[in-house]
Amino acid sequence: MKRPFTLAVGALALLSGCITPVDEAESGPKIELLVKSLESEYGCYNTARQMHINLSETYTVIHSQAQFDQLVSGSCRPQIDFATYDLVIGKKGLPNSEAGIHYTLQREYETKRVVLHVVFTLSMTTEAPNVTYHALVPKLAASEGVDVKIEMKK
Repeated sequence: MKRPFTLAVGALALLSGCITPVDEAESGPKIELLVKSLESEYGCYNTARQMHINLSETYTVIHSQAQFDQLVSGSCRPQIDFATYDLVIGKKGLPNSEAGIHYTLQREYETKRVVLHVVFTLSMTTEAPNVTYHALVPKLAASEGVDVKIEMKK
């Protein structure tokens, strides 16, 4: 009876050296924030192809209706509630046509920065379009910025 107990304690001692504890203060959780779209909030359609902004491989944050009207063109022309939202909008050249775009928004614990994760699901077509992506994010503080991280999945 002593032998299995000794083996179990020995195995636990060896395995405990392999586990590196994570300090909550260093890595902390990422806080999920609500992200919406012009499709869900304003009934716009196919904004990846129907909305245009003069950008290339980058993004900007629009804080007012006047900025939106000046910078964005296309069939989607809503009156956005800029008291509630800011609009993160950008352009991305893709190697294939997109089959969908998924957004998540997080506030990173370490930096306190807001990060918009944009995931393009690519289709099998050989078309290589420049598409517009966007997200309505909760109103940002005057000094607050947004980082955009783009990922492509097949």
